[in-house]
Amino acid sequence: MDDMFNKKIAVDLDSDGKSDFKIDFKTLAIVGGMIITMTMSYTSLKSEIEVAKTMPQFIEQDDTRVINQKMDYLIKEMERFEADTQRRLENLEDKVYKK
Repeated sequence: MDDMFNKKIAVDLDSDGKSDFKIDFKTLAIVGGMIITMTMSYTSLKSEIEVAKTMPQFIEQDDTRVINQKMDYLIKEMERFEADTQRRLENLEDKVYKK
């Protein structure tokens, strides 16, 4: 039985009568298994995506509250950054024009 798995299959791609490379049965079975597994995973994922497309999308009130809090925080940070930048710019102008 083990001898069957160690047999090499000669592959001749250019039809010159000499084998270009040899593949053993084990490698051929592994590659075939990988192809089958990847194909099944792809079709499964595709069907799950189609199911998810039909599901309703809800935004809860808590989600909008959190988003609003984040937006308020970002606005405050941008205002603070703008004030700091304006202060630094004024300091640089004072140094350049030696006020």
